[in-house]
Amino acid sequence: MSTKELSKQQQENIKQHVEKHVDKTLSKHLVSKAELLGYQFKQHVSTAIIAAFSFLIALAWKDLIVQATNSLIKEDLLQQTPYLPALIAAIVVTLIAIIGILIVTSWAKKPQVLVSQTETK
Repeated sequence: MSTKELSKQQQENIKQHVEKHVDKTLSKHLVSKAELLGYQFKQHVSTAIIAAFSFLIALAWKDLIVQATNSLIKEDLLQQTPYLPALIAAIVVTLIAIIGILIVTSWAKKPQVLVSQTETK
């Protein structure tokens, strides 16, 4: 059967069906690419945030190490404990940064749709 044998209505129905199928396939593909882009964005942002938290931890511990080293040289017990506030501050900053890292990591988790797509490839 050729296209000449099909009525105008049948041709229009076939055209609409093909367009609907193409639109559906294209929409699925675009959504998949958008999800992948969103995931990659979250990955990069989370990496930057984790790096910032790590830098913050390093700065907190640096001050403590400098104070602890300076106090080890001195003999008096009262002069050896000025690093205790810095130790407490370093521990608190570390705990807050770890909580921040955990939150950012869970935020940037790969969506289940992308996990199943990467496993099938």
